[in-house]
Amino acid sequence: MREAILAVCVVSAAKCLIGQAAGGTKMKRQLCFMLDILLVIILIAPFANGAVHFELPEISSYELDYDAEEKVRRMALEEQSAQNIADVLMQQITAAGIRCEKLTADVNISDDGSICISKVTVTAEDSEAAAEIIRNSLGQETEVVNESSENT
Repeated sequence: MREAILAVCVVSAAKCLIGQAAGGTKMKRQLCFMLDILLVIILIAPFANGAVHFELPEISSYELDYDAEEKVRRMALEEQSAQNIADVLMQQITAAGIRCEKLTADVNISDDGSICISKVTVTAEDSEAAAEIIRNSLGQETEVVNESSENT
């Protein structure tokens, strides 16, 4: 390949020199034509001789990890669902007149796409009333943890 590039440079330089030295003569056109043919031959020769090999990588050598992408999507969906559920529960507790400082929901999404709220952690003025509102909204089996009693 290096030789082909060197040959192209030499032929191009020779063509330029002949163009400058010959002026506008008929011989100049003939020499330039011959150098153009030589240039084309030099450019085609490496490909014709097989010196230049172009290989594309095999597609099968690249393995895509679709499971990782699915895990990231599922985690983002769980986080967004947990935030939406916490916002709705916070609105319900506040509407009942209970001051609530913090509310978090632990959400799990199964393989079939169903959402399971495993635990709700709440920090509220009246934690028992807040827990009752949460259980009425999500079901009596929902685990409600009062965060302020957990820290003491």
